[in-house]
Amino acid sequence: MRARLVTWPALVLAPLCLAAGCQSPYYTGNGAAIGGVGGAGVGALVGSASGHPLAGALIGAGAGALGGAAVGNGLDQIEARNRAQIAAQLGRPLPPGGVTVDDVVAMSHSGVNEELIVNQIRTSGVAHPLQPAEIIVLQQQGVSNRVTATMQTTPPPMPRPVPVPAPPPPVYYYPPPPPYWGYYPGPAVGVMVR
Repeated sequence: MRARLVTWPALVLAPLCLAAGCQSPYYTGNGAAIGGVGGAGVGALVGSASGHPLAGALIGAGAGALGGAAVGNGLDQIEARNRAQIAAQLGRPLPPGGVTVDDVVAMSHSGVNEELIVNQIRTSGVAHPLQPAEIIVLQQQGVSNRVTATMQTTPPPMPRPVPVPAPPPPVYYYPPPPPYWGYYPGPAVGVMVR
């Protein structure tokens, strides 16, 4: 019985620790990871009640990953549709990264729906925190207060981790051994002096 009590927490915590390092810009990958971990946990609990925690965890992880990926894919499609609609009204695609004040003014003047602008700000983040002069520019350009408030409360996007190259392997220097100055009865080659 003791082995069973130790097994199911390990089955729940191991996938959770593995998925904690995963980061994806797409909802599909994130949904699959979160669904897989959640499904594995629930499956392990249900499986431990029936005496098969490993089988329950595997079945739960598969079902959770499929469900999470389906939900995430739906969110990715909605975001792509919103970006396409904004690009059609704006006449150009939005640049990747955080939304700038110029982007918001251009979207507002192009007649992009306020809800689409707010969603774009929330999903992409802002390029940098708004300065007081930029808030005044937004008001002067006729941008709605809701869009301005969303820009003020939305943080900039998280920077992507930059891979750091591994340091070169250490180089060890071993000095040559000191010369031996002792007696050497070498070969008697040469001229013999009498």
